[in-house]
Amino acid sequence: MLDTLLAAIAGLIGGFVSILASNGSAITLPMLELFGVPEHTANGTNRLSVVALGLMGTIGFYREGLVDWRRGGRIAVLVALGTAVGSLIAVEFSEDLLDAIVVAGLLLVLGMLIVRPGRLLEGKEGRLSSFGWGQAAAYFAIGVYAGLVVLGSGFFLLAALVLLTGCDLRQGNAMKAFILLIVGLQSLLIFSEARDVDWTAGVPLALGSAVGAYVAARLATKDWARVWVYRFLVLSVVLAILHLLVVDSGRYLQHT
Repeated sequence: MLDTLLAAIAGLIGGFVSILASNGSAITLPMLELFGVPEHTANGTNRLSVVALGLMGTIGFYREGLVDWRRGGRIAVLVALGTAVGSLIAVEFSEDLLDAIVVAGLLLVLGMLIVRPGRLLEGKEGRLSSFGWGQAAAYFAIGVYAGLVVLGSGFFLLAALVLLTGCDLRQGNAMKAFILLIVGLQSLLIFSEARDVDWTAGVPLALGSAVGAYVAARLATKDWARVWVYRFLVLSVVLAILHLLVVDSGRYLQHT
C-alpha cells in the first residue's frame, strides 16, 4: 500500500513538472528503481506515465483551444520516426558518451533560455511559421536525441516549438503534451511487447501523472503563469544539469 501511494505521489509531481517544464522522468524513474524495478523495466514502465500525462495534458490544453491537431500530428510523426532511429543507435553508445551528450544538450538549452528570454515569453499566437524542411529536420533530430537519451528531449521540443514554429509558451506546452502522447504510445507498445513494463508499479504512477498533468495544463494556460512557467523551465534545466554532474561524479569516484 505504501509503495502504491509513493508511486502515485511521484507520478503526480512528475506529471506536473513534465507539463510545465519537462524532465518529470528525473522524478519518476528513480522512484521506480527505488521500488526494486530493474533499470530497463523501469524505463519501459515510465512510458505509462508519459502516456498518462500526455493524454491529460492534451485534454486540459484542448479545453483552452490551444491544440493544433494537424500541425501537432505532423510534428509527432517526425519525432516518432527520429525516436525509432535514435533507439537503434543508442545500443552502440557507451553510457558515459550518452551522459556527455545530455549535459551538452541541456547547456545549449540553458544558454537559449538565458540569452534570449524574450523569444520565449512573447506571445505569437496566430502567427505560426510555415512548416518547411528546416523544421522537419529539427524535429526529426530531436526525435533521434530522444531515442538516444530521453532526458532533456522535452526541453528541445519546447524550444523548437517556440523558437522555430512560433508558438508562445502556452501553445508550445500544449503541442508538447500532444506529441508526448503520440510518441509515448509508440514506445509503450514496444516495451510492452518486450515484456519490460511492470504494470503493478506503473498503474498508480500513471494515475498520479494524469492528475499532475491536468492540473499543470490548467495553470499553464493562465496569462499570469507565463513568467512563472519560464522560471520553472530554467530551474528544471539547471537541476537536471546538476543531477547529471553529480551522478557522473559518483560514477567516476566508484571507478577510481
